[in-house]
This record gives sequence, structure tokens and C-alpha cells, in this order.
Amino acid sequence: MPRDPHPSALSEIVPVILAGGAGVRLWPLSTRSRPKPFLSLPGRPSFLQQTAARAAAMQAPFIVCNVRHRPLVMAQLPQAGQMILEPEGRGTAPALAAAAHFLARQGDRLLLVMPSDHQIRDMDVFLAAVERGADMARQGWLVTFGMPPRSPSPHYGYICAGESLDGDVFNVTRFAEKPDKAAAAALMEQASCYWNSGIFLMSASSYLAHLKAAQAAIFDQSYQALARARRLQNAIYLDENAFSVCPALSIDYAVMEQSSKSAVIPVSMGWRDLGTWPSLLSALMIPEQNRERKTCRV
Repeated sequence: MPRDPHPSALSEIVPVILAGGAGVRLWPLSTRSRPKPFLSLPGRPSFLQQTAARAAAMQAPFIVCNVRHRPLVMAQLPQAGQMILEPEGRGTAPALAAAAHFLARQGDRLLLVMPSDHQIRDMDVFLAAVERGADMARQGWLVTFGMPPRSPSPHYGYICAGESLDGDVFNVTRFAEKPDKAAAAALMEQASCYWNSGIFLMSASSYLAHLKAAQAAIFDQSYQALARARRLQNAIYLDENAFSVCPALSIDYAVMEQSSKSAVIPVSMGWRDLGTWPSLLSALMIPEQNRERKTCRV
């Protein structure tokens, strides 16, 4: 049975929810005016609301989204903390950089970075994994969570785990970006390879230090975009001129793949990425149970 996470271990964590995706793979359900984070399955809260609910024991959620979607966030998440408003999407690395620069001003904070289009069925296991990862994040590790693969899917990235750093936490030896089906099948045969969930846990200072070393342009331009930002209540409007020249890169490529301090926690928590039509339809059809190939748990 998963252990119950102690509330105080989670209460210091700031959830950073990335809701800036256009969701083009779910067109026509997802549109520019109402992209996938703000959609919902029948009878359920929106994907954004479900993501925020996972962090109920943590601090107020910090939302990063496109400037034109501020009204949607305010309507769906009145309890949100700060909002970082992007003039345009530049990938997850600049999005997190702007949030990390802001939060680093308030002291070094632990950031739980979550995309807003995921399904997690086993919340107890998820929170226990986050609590476990917080121990490593405080030591400067960039922590991600590996999902046991259910099939050799070319739609997901893969993480290969190496030696144990501390019990069920492993160093990352390789990231494989959405391999073709044959390569995915080969990776799946390795017991130490997992789907890349795209969920990260790290301190603001660690992320910024690794970003500055690997992608100085993103570090500098996101800082300038924040320094020149316009404030309105809890919304921060990033400066368009500075932010638009940030290289458009993912957190995985910009930082995680370049760092020697990337760690992975394998965890079975009923995870599914709902960013494509096949995964969305599968979520509607598959019963409420964990069908993952492996049974590793925190």
C-alpha cells in the first residue's frame, strides 16, 4: 500500500501548471480560443482544474498560459496564485524559466512542474512520489517521474534509468525523444526504461543554474521578459520583445538532457497523456484501473 504523504512535506511546494499549449492534435475539439487545458471529459472538471486539484495540499497553483487565456484561467481557477502570461508560446523551457525567475525572488522554492493535459488515477501514489522526490530536489537534483510503458508507443519520450541514487530514485542515463515504433519496442524490453511523464520537481535555483549553463539565451531573455513585465492584479504580462527571441525548447531538451543531475523516480500511478485523440478516447473507454505493465510503486 502507498504511504500517506505528510502534509507538511507537500505544503512548501509550489505547483507550476503549464497551460500554454495550443492543443492542435485535438482539433477541432481544441481551438486557439479554447485549447485543451480548458476542456473536459463528460461529467468531469476541466483538465486544468483536475491538474490543480492534484496539488491541493501544496501552495496556491502558479499558472503559465497564453495572454489571451487569462479569462479562462480566472473562471476555472479562482484560487490560482500568480499567472505568467506569455505573448506567444516558446516551449516549456522559457515558460518555466519565467516562473522560476519570479519565484526565486521569494527565496529558493521547490517547483512541481505539471502539464495540464494528463490523467492520474492513483492520487495517493502520485503524492507519495512527489514527497519522495522533494528530498532529492532539495539536494539540487532535477527530478522527473518515469511511467512503466504499456506498449511500444512512438508518441512518448523514454527515460533510461541507471544506478540507484537513494533507494527508488535513479540517475538518468539517457532520454530518448519519441522514437519510432521499432526503437520504442527495443526500449520497452529494457526493465529500466520508462515513459517520460513530463512532470518535474526541482528547486527554482537548480533549474535556473542548469538553464544558464546549457541555454544562456533562454535564461537571459526570460529574465528580461520578466523584468520588463507589466503587472495587473495577480497577472504578469511578459515583455513581448524579450520573450519572443527565447529559443523555443522543451525543458527536457534544454535542461534535463544536458544535466548530470537528472534523476528519475519510477512510479505506477495510472498516468495517461491526454494530448492526442487515441489517448483521449482510450481514457474514456478503459475502466478505472491501472493497466501498466510493471508494478513498481513508491
